Amino acid sequence: MTKKDKLLVLLGIVGFFLLNYPLLQIFNRDLLLLGVPTLTCYLFGIWILAIAGLWAFGRHLISKEQRVQSFYKE
Repeated sequence: MTKKDKLLVLLGIVGFFLLNYPLLQIFNRDLLLLGVPTLTCYLFGIWILAIAGLWAFGRHLISKEQRVQSFYKE
């Protein structure tokens, strides 16, 4: 298993635990943040963080591949 695969598995496991029962129950309260329930804010926040993490990971891989290709072209 490569380092890339390990990082993707780790990101999936962290996402699974963040969207699992104990943490969801913590944010399932009768409290509003700017008129939006806290559970909804939490779910959308985790969703945005997961997308940003995958984007950053993909961008890192692309830049790494470009460095390797430019190294071999020289």
